[in-house]
Amino acid sequence: MKKTPKQIAALLGVVFLASLSVITLIVAIFFPENPRLLAACITAMIGIPILLWLMLYVIGKVKEANDGKKSL
Repeated sequence: MKKTPKQIAALLGVVFLASLSVITLIVAIFFPENPRLLAACITAMIGIPILLWLMLYVIGKVKEANDGKKSL
C-alpha cells in the first residue's frame, strides 16, 4: 500500500509531537531549576503544530489559486 504525502507528514507529526512530549517531561524532571527551558518546551509543543498547520493551509490555498479553481 502506497502512502500519500499527507499520510507521511501526519506520521512524522505524530512522532515529532511524541518526542516533544518526552523531551518536555525530561526537562521538567531533571531541570526544575530552569523554568524558562520548560516554558520553551511547552511553547514549542503548542506552537510548532499550529505553525505547520498554517503553512499547509496557505500552501493549499496557493495551489488552488494557481490551478485556477479558486482565487485568494
